[in-house]
Amino acid sequence: MQQSYLDTDIGRAEFKLINDQEHFEEVWSVIEPIARRYADGFFEGISRFKELPTAQDSFSAFLQDLILKNDKLHDKYHAIFGMDVMEEEYAEDTEGFKNTILKKECDVIRNTLQSKSEALKDWKAKFYGCKSQSLYDTFFNMITFAADYDEEMDEDSIALMDTIADCRLSEMEDEACYQPGVVGYGIVSNILNHMYPRTFPGNYKSGVWSLYFLSDGTKVIKTPTGTSEFSMVKDETWSKTGIYEMEHNYFFPFETFCMYTLRIYRLLADMIGKRYQKEYPAEFRFLLTNSFYEYVTSENKANIATLAGNDDVLKFNTPW
Repeated sequence: MQQSYLDTDIGRAEFKLINDQEHFEEVWSVIEPIARRYADGFFEGISRFKELPTAQDSFSAFLQDLILKNDKLHDKYHAIFGMDVMEEEYAEDTEGFKNTILKKECDVIRNTLQSKSEALKDWKAKFYGCKSQSLYDTFFNMITFAADYDEEMDEDSIALMDTIADCRLSEMEDEACYQPGVVGYGIVSNILNHMYPRTFPGNYKSGVWSLYFLSDGTKVIKTPTGTSEFSMVKDETWSKTGIYEMEHNYFFPFETFCMYTLRIYRLLADMIGKRYQKEYPAEFRFLLTNSFYEYVTSENKANIATLAGNDDVLKFNTPW
């Protein structure tokens, strides 16, 4: 999508198209075979993980490593964002919530504030300028929604989920779970994925970039702006290189991202059953897709550097 079209009729038509189920299915028909090709390479690497005697042993070790890496932040985020402290402690001290819990204890926000990436300068200014009460309210809404959603979306419900509407994550907009320009899809998905890896997909930035490559960029599916819905052409932003730079589409709806990621998970889980004769544990569903998105972006690292303008190597290494 082109930045200059954001607040135009063309831009609005494009965002409406992104959430259109018929369009989603058209894009998925392009993604699926490409995702399978990437998955073959992904699983080839897993089959050699730690060079164990069998591919099954390597997969088991890979899975254990995936879970252990998430455990620390899973436990930490449940502790610092538990409903008891959210209601009884932070509500009485929203300044402390912003300046201690978010800035120092919440890894994704702390790491973002410490990042030297030029791309994050505007975000930092908005975060520092955001009222503590507003941040607290957003996080309270987000954590409340997430706990309820995880409880309501049991495995039977997820098995039946096949459309963007079925996903229900669009309700997060209505529930004020985001703070425009400060607590967006990247930060929200990062936190909730660590807390609830069964129900909330993570690696939003890597994921949207991956979907760009998995959908073959702009070669097959055209949009009203003539660009990929997974990319943001920054045609109104000054560039050191003197050329238009691209980013992932950081406005890409979380609910639509979730449905693409769920479909990719199902594809990967099916391949795991056939390749390793193992059933992937649904409790850690979106840890698998996190790893897959990391693989896809690593395979396209040079392409991303070129698209992003090459002038800021830290641009892609933002914490979300």
